[in-house]
Amino acid sequence: MMITRKLYDTDSHIREFEARVLACREVQGKGKKTCFAAELDQTAFFAEGGGQAADRGIIQSSRGEELKVLDVQEKDGHVLHFLEQPLAEGESIRGILDWEFRFDNMQQHSGEHILSGLCYAWKGYHNVGFHLGTEITTLDFDGPLTEEELKQLEERANRVVYQNQPVTITYPSPEELKQMDYRSKKELTGDVRIVRVGDYDLCACCAPHVMLTGEVGLIKIVRWENYKGGVRLSILCGQRALKDYDEKNRLIYQVAAGMSTKPEKIPSALEKHSREMTELKEHVLALGRELIAFKSKQLLTQAKKQGGRAVWVEDLLDPVAARSLINELTPQVEAYAACLIPGKGKGFNLIIASRTRDCRQILSELGESFQVRGGGSPAMVQGSMEGDVKEILAKMPK
Repeated sequence: MMITRKLYDTDSHIREFEARVLACREVQGKGKKTCFAAELDQTAFFAEGGGQAADRGIIQSSRGEELKVLDVQEKDGHVLHFLEQPLAEGESIRGILDWEFRFDNMQQHSGEHILSGLCYAWKGYHNVGFHLGTEITTLDFDGPLTEEELKQLEERANRVVYQNQPVTITYPSPEELKQMDYRSKKELTGDVRIVRVGDYDLCACCAPHVMLTGEVGLIKIVRWENYKGGVRLSILCGQRALKDYDEKNRLIYQVAAGMSTKPEKIPSALEKHSREMTELKEHVLALGRELIAFKSKQLLTQAKKQGGRAVWVEDLLDPVAARSLINELTPQVEAYAACLIPGKGKGFNLIIASRTRDCRQILSELGESFQVRGGGSPAMVQGSMEGDVKEILAKMPK
């Protein structure tokens, strides 16, 4: 069977093409869904490979139908286009690429080549991992880079973009390959496709790329992390980098407006805000301690009038402070201390503690009338319940 001619090898900017159907058969696609695999005599659709997703688009049949290209895979040089409906062997078709998707992928992939080529020439590090996702591209180098070195690498990569260097595709002979210091993740046999990025990178790669480095646009390293003895970079190129800048710029001005300051003064405003928050937390803690002491006295007075029970609904203290109040009350009340903390709707969180009663029994008695969940020890139980607060207080065991 004839091997498909890959049009993007000679022109990565082809958006539409005409071809003849060599074969089409029913197969199981991704997710075991039945579809049809069509092989063409030539194609501009890139098949998934080398860390890059397959191209998207449509195929127009000779009958005028527009068939969505679900996936594109290559096997032994044969490029298969997965479709929902079949094509007839021998019919002429027209392929139309989703150009925005293709060009976005080329920007990311070519940007990765620039960074990898520069890093290889500078540090001798190899790119040992690459994934071009729909939102972010990651690449892994097998050696460490400091934050300052990453900044330098990014600056150098963008200078290559400004120089508008040519990106070319060749298939060197075996003799020529032996003379080339090209990057490759594995040993290659047969025809080796070499992508050259000006004077900065030489790499074996199967994917389509931009024709000039200026098409890549901005190259931005947005995150980095130490990874397997080296470093993993997350990058954005071209339109993705511009969108990322737009969103971050919007957020910066939104934060600045919220803090009543200018964007360039956000760091000092945040420092001031942090100091004020620390002071406020300390003040709240002090007030909480005073409130606990005040409530403790009130509840002890209540307990003397209610048979040694201190039972209340807590609407001021947070759960941690309420627990502190329970701990302070428990040694001083004869029966038990019980705190209801309002939750969602008619729900309450419940803490019961006692030095003389089995709190599990108290919880069990409440469960007869309310939806009680929880447990604990004889000395303390915690849980949740639902019901009318007046009815709950009235049902608290004597």
